[in-house]
Amino acid sequence: MKVLAALLSILFANAARADCPLDLGHGTGWVVYSNHYLIAFRPEPMRIEVGEPFSLLFNVCTRSNNPAELVAVDAHMPSHRHGMNYSTSIVAGGDGRYRVEGLVFHMPGRWELSIDVRAGEEIERLSHDIVLK
Repeated sequence: MKVLAALLSILFANAARADCPLDLGHGTGWVVYSNHYLIAFRPEPMRIEVGEPFSLLFNVCTRSNNPAELVAVDAHMPSHRHGMNYSTSIVAGGDGRYRVEGLVFHMPGRWELSIDVRAGEEIERLSHDIVLK
């Protein structure tokens, strides 16, 4: 239990160093991070339904408090070896804020979201699993 508490305090201490808002409204969402980036995102509408289109709202920042560029977002089902039947589009809102439209999870199960970001030349891919029931 002490190890878990120590790991959580390190995570939140590191997250606090970046000036990237982690709360995108409604007090919910996910945070994905690496050594270089901190990404907060949430779905809109808040509940993802099978076969229904939804968007994702993103805040994309570097660990050095600067906005980063969201390059691409896609999703696939590793266990079924296929992706979505639709292409996404990214709408920039400025200062590292983005809206990704055109997402549809056409079947229940584990979806792996791929998030490509950059702040300079090199693109880094981060990922997050979403389980849809």
